[in-house]
Formats: sequence, C-alpha cells, structure tokens
Amino acid sequence: MHILNHRARSIMFAFNIGVLILTFYPKTLKSQDRSFGTLPMLNTDTLIVRSPGDLNNTAEYDTILKIYNKLVNARGDFRYPVPNLFLKDVEGRVASIDYNTNEITLEKKAYDVCKKYGEPAIAFLLGHELTHYYEKHAWRGGFARDNADLKLGKDLKTLMDQVANETEADYLGGFLAYTAGFGMFDKGDEIISDLYDAYNMGELVNGYPSKSDRIELGKRSAKKLESLVDAFDMANLLAATGKDKEAYGYYQYILNYFQSRELYNNLGTIAVKNAMTLFDKDSLRFRYVSELDVKFEGSKEVLVSVSKAINQALDQAILHFNSAISLDPNYAPAYLNKANAYALKKDFTKANYYLNEEALPIAKKDSVKNAKTLLDITVLQGIILALNGDEKKAKKKFTEAKSKGSKLAAINLSILNMEKTKVATIATGDVFADTIGSTSLKGFLKKPLFANKKVMKIKEDQTFFQYSPSDNKSRVFFNQDDTKKTRTAYLMTQAGYSGTTLNGIKLGDTDDEVENKYGKPMYEIETTQGQLQVYDSIIFFIENNRVMRWANYTTKKFI
Repeated sequence: MHILNHRARSIMFAFNIGVLILTFYPKTLKSQDRSFGTLPMLNTDTLIVRSPGDLNNTAEYDTILKIYNKLVNARGDFRYPVPNLFLKDVEGRVASIDYNTNEITLEKKAYDVCKKYGEPAIAFLLGHELTHYYEKHAWRGGFARDNADLKLGKDLKTLMDQVANETEADYLGGFLAYTAGFGMFDKGDEIISDLYDAYNMGELVNGYPSKSDRIELGKRSAKKLESLVDAFDMANLLAATGKDKEAYGYYQYILNYFQSRELYNNLGTIAVKNAMTLFDKDSLRFRYVSELDVKFEGSKEVLVSVSKAINQALDQAILHFNSAISLDPNYAPAYLNKANAYALKKDFTKANYYLNEEALPIAKKDSVKNAKTLLDITVLQGIILALNGDEKKAKKKFTEAKSKGSKLAAINLSILNMEKTKVATIATGDVFADTIGSTSLKGFLKKPLFANKKVMKIKEDQTFFQYSPSDNKSRVFFNQDDTKKTRTAYLMTQAGYSGTTLNGIKLGDTDDEVENKYGKPMYEIETTQGQLQVYDSIIFFIENNRVMRWANYTTKKFI
C-alpha cells in the first residue's frame, strides 16, 4: 500500500470524510462562501465604532493573541482554517465570530471588563467564540436565512435554540480554556453580569436568554465544566493505575462532548497497552515508548487466537492515532505512538516510516515543545535497531537519549546490557492506614459518601462518584463497576496541603526524596508537566522534579 507523505496528508481535510481543503497555510485561506453573518456573545441594537481599523498593533492585542493561540493549539483541530483574531475599539457585541470574513473580534470594552479577572476571563470569552466556530452553531441560522421562503427554512428558524448554543459555548469554551492551561474558570456568571452592566444592557435582549437566565446558565455551565474536568482527571488516574477498560470508557464519555487530539491519542495508547498484556512476557524485551504500564495479568483464554487479539487491539490503536492526526496533522506524539504500534506488530517498514519520515521532522519543527517526544523517538529507534539485530547502533541510540535525561532510555540500555533493575524495593505501607487530613481510604470505603449532584453515568455498568471531605484537605473519586462488583477509589491531596504521607513525603519534596523513602516506582508516566511516579498504592504527581500532589488508591469488592 502506498503511504502518503506528511506534506500530502497535511492538506487533507479529515480522513473520515475525505473533503480536501488547504490547511498548509491557514491564514491565506478564504472564508466560506456562504455568508453566515455574525454570531456575537451579546448583541445591542447598534454597533458603535469609536475608532476605525483595529488595535492589533497594541500590547493588549499581543496579550489576547497569546491566549488565543494557546486555545487553538489546545483544541488541536486543524481541519478548518483558523479564524483571524482582531481587537477593535467598537461597542455592541462583546465578542463575536463572523463567518463571512472568518474573523473573531474581541471588543476593547469587553477586554477592559475582563482585566480584573485575569487571563482566564479572556480565555473564557475567546473559548466561547471558538466553540461556536468548531461546533458549527451558525450553520442552522445561516441556512434558515438563505432558505426563508421554504417551509424547511421556517421550521429550522423555529427550531433554533440560542439557549442551548450559548450554554454549550460557555461550558465547552471553559473546558477548552482548562485544557489550554488557564485553570477551571468558574466566574462566567460574574463576567456576564459585569458585561451587561458595562454595555448598559437591560434584562431582556432580543434573541437571547434574559440577563438573569444567562447568569444562571453561567453557573450551571461552570458545574458542567467541572464535571468534564473531573471526568478527564479520573480517566488519567485510571489509566495510570492499570484500569485500562475503565479509563477507555471515561475518555469516550468526554469525546461525546469535546473532540480533542489528546483524547484520541490517549485512547490509542490504552489500546496499545491492552495489546501488550496479551504478549508472552519474554517476547517484550524492551520498554516501549507509549507504555503506561505492562502488567501481565488476566486470562488469555480468549475466543480468538492471542496473535489475532493483539493485532485487533493494535489496529484499533492505530485508528485512534489516525483520528488524532486528522485533527492536527502536525501532532508529533500521535505519529510516534503510531510507529510504536507498528513496531509491536513487527511491521518495521511502516514503523520506521512513521517514526523517521513523519514524527521526527514534525517534532523538530518545535524542538523545545517536543523535547520529550524527540527523546522517545530516539528510544524507539534504538528498540527497532535492537529487534533487528543491530545492538551496537541500538546502544548508541539509548546512550544518546540517556545523556539527555531519558529515564526510559536508561532502562532500555540496562535491558540491552542484561543488567538487573530495582523496582519498588521499599514497601509503600498500608494504603488504608495513610490519611490525607482526617480522611483515609479505609474509613471511606466502609461507608462511601458522595455528592448526589455530581454522580455521572459513564457507561451502563460504570458510575463516577465524587466526595469532598469537610476539612477541604482532600478529594475522593471512585468508579463503581457494577459488572465486576468493584470500587476503584482515589484519595487525593488538595492544593496547599501541609501534611505528609505515611512514609513522610510532603508537597514540595523532590522526586529523589520520594525514591529514598519509597524505592523505585513500579513505573513512571511522562506528562507535559513532568512525571507520575506510580507505586502499588500511591501516585506522586511530579512537576519540575518536585511533588505537586499525591493520591492513594485501591480497588475493593462490594456486595
């Protein structure tokens, strides 16, 4: 089969619909021919132009452009041309997207209102408009206007649900801001109230919910945003601790609301991990780059042959990686993980192609941002060389990556040299005796408590529960699996916690201090901020070589 190179694929619209657009230079693209008009956050009767032109040569614009670029990159959906951003000294719409010119405008007055709330507030407004764009909220209105003389057009206009669109733009825009690193912003209702006051808007605005309803919707959107954020955190916790099937369900749940290259990439990584559990232990000599954890557990008595089951899982992983790539053809981790999957399939021709012709050139375009990916590319190159019998060149690759700080390379170099590695040499202690504040998993699981309003049905047999103890020092997440009759619970520190673990680790301690107290972790997972050090009953979240938080975890049966 002929394999398209990166330049050819970078002009593909989306693999699943096969429509071509030019995405190579998005700023040179023309907007859609059909005029959809403007979709504003608010809309006064008149637009006041205080000064002609735009303010795109100002320090204020530089500020919002940095925020905007983070939001666009976090969305990671480059199937469509990215709207150009403008800051204008006009008054009447707060923030708006014009599909005719493919532009998003933030008004200077709205920017000034947001300043007291900081960058997260600006991210909230821009994320709101980007959500309108990516979710195609203007399509029905534009179609209805263009076909107003037909009954269908009139029906569509009647069916338009501005409330639903605005609510979705609020909470999905908030989730986008969260994923872009601006934290969970829960003051949308306050901003909306301030904007109504600043723009001298009354209680009722034609075509929009009332001011009081809009404020209430803002509060509800914040709660919905919080639920998506919590589900995302829970998915990552489950994935980190080997609960792959459960994590897979959580990621899929989030995809029902929010499309993201990272979500598809995580789904693919879990599928690869599932395939690796089916391998014979001795056949997996090295530690592969997308590995979360290789635990050779569970029954291999499957209905199909083990080799067929492995290939099915890896093929599913490749489909997920393709979905991530279709959203962003310049997303290097997905190419790397795709190459990794082909290496596990022993298809080294495709593995080398996606590794050396796709992942490597893309990662090199931004070597600072992709520093970890570049190290993992070198590691996988070493693994493929070793599996093809060239251990001398493999050793050179592992040594190169190790010298640049790759722990994974160091492990594989030890494996190549047939050296023994130490794993969890010190007991982690009794997870049930460990406490965070006044809460322990032992006490909690005797009588699980949860917030009724935060219960989420992830799948038919999986339910997500949450609880925040009154001392505000910890949080508890637990997944209930009704089929397996199990509860997997995580007891996590809150920000600023001043206590210690049972073995004496506190927030701010170094990763070396963790290893001195706990020994080598069972495994480490690289994150964009640092690592997760995973032991048999506790996870340490490391950023800049220091402990930012930790979580005790366990799985127990229930009757």
